[in-house]
Amino acid sequence: MNRTAMVEKELIKAILQGEYVAGSQIETERELAALYELGRPAIREVLQRLSHGGWLTLRKGQRAIVNDYWNGGNITTIVDIIEYFDQVPDAFVLYFLELRIALTPQYVQKAVLLNYPKVVGLLAEIDELTDTAEAFASYDWKVQKELARLSENPLFSLVLNSFEPAYLRMALKYFESSFRREASLSYYKKLLSYALSGDDQQAEKLSQEMMKKSYDLWKNQLSPDERIGVKFKLDSI
Repeated sequence: MNRTAMVEKELIKAILQGEYVAGSQIETERELAALYELGRPAIREVLQRLSHGGWLTLRKGQRAIVNDYWNGGNITTIVDIIEYFDQVPDAFVLYFLELRIALTPQYVQKAVLLNYPKVVGLLAEIDELTDTAEAFASYDWKVQKELARLSENPLFSLVLNSFEPAYLRMALKYFESSFRREASLSYYKKLLSYALSGDDQQAEKLSQEMMKKSYDLWKNQLSPDERIGVKFKLDSI
């Protein structure tokens, strides 16, 4: 990792850990250059990347302002949060599963409607799926990417691709549970049956039900203290 990437990582961590609160100003370019022993052009590059990532608002001739990244961020912000945390926070998994409830049924329905033979081929691979978190995480990501592509709406693929590093880490965490692996395997089999008959409406309904079930399965496995923590984080947004 080069020096500018390291500085970018340190500043993101500082924001996430509350060293810089939303609405506050960070140090000047000159001060940051001295602090991190980098030239001002390199610091300016870091600040610009953080601005594009939704972390900062730059103002000409003034100090950068720290954004409320929950409301002022973008997809890059989400990926950054996951990448720079040592472990995926439980609350983030819930946020992501909520997003899947909204998106996944849409591209599943379109994929079955437009390309059901290819969906059948994709889901037929479950016969070779081994019962491990790694195997399920890898296969589920493949399924999501392919279904999004087969929906023939490139925006679905662009959104999913932006999540790839975070998705795989969250999927590994999710599929640690054998019960959740069993639930997903049952889902794949039912989806395969609807794809075989080309029933896009039932495929959409099934997908929506499974996405909601995934959310509940994750939330219900949290301890009471963890649930309170998640609720607090949700309420604070």
